[in-house]
Amino acid sequence: MRQEQRAITRRHLFDAALRLFRTQGFAETRIDQIIQAAGVAKGTFYVHFPTKDAVLAAYVDEITADLLPRMPQWLDLPTIDAIRHVFDALNTYVERDRPFIWDVVRVELTGEPLDDQRPSALAAILDPLIAQGQARGDIRVDVPRKALVQHVLSNYLLALAWALRHQEPLEAFMNQTFTLTWQGILHPVSSS
Repeated sequence: MRQEQRAITRRHLFDAALRLFRTQGFAETRIDQIIQAAGVAKGTFYVHFPTKDAVLAAYVDEITADLLPRMPQWLDLPTIDAIRHVFDALNTYVERDRPFIWDVVRVELTGEPLDDQRPSALAAILDPLIAQGQARGDIRVDVPRKALVQHVLSNYLLALAWALRHQEPLEAFMNQTFTLTWQGILHPVSSS
């Protein structure tokens, strides 16, 4: 019962924070506003999230949890199509949450606030696709899988940051980035 109440309180704080991030942006949202919107004591926030950035890390974890059920469907696709589907799915979150996505990118690229050498939750989505692509011979095997996952994820996040900063149309810019990224991980003898 206590664990259940703890999860409910954490969710309530998380939802209140996201509502504020969406309406006024991440930087403009203060922790005091989050606790007021959630109707909890200040200490309660810190029990669940050590920093405001930790809410963003939880947001990425939630996106990952939302996307992982699609993995079996993506694994049935050619590797290039599967990775493109991941990018397209991520872009739906980007479009919905533009007011604070730049901050999500920052947290993902820097490893903050947790910086505990834990892999990005988003890497968990790409890893099985890259592994399968290597097994199929679509993706180069002369580079370790972990490095390829980080390459694809970093290119996506950097392209996203660029598109947001320069207010580029997301879809066209990401398609160009995807093509360049794919050429970098493509197996040298593959003609795809």
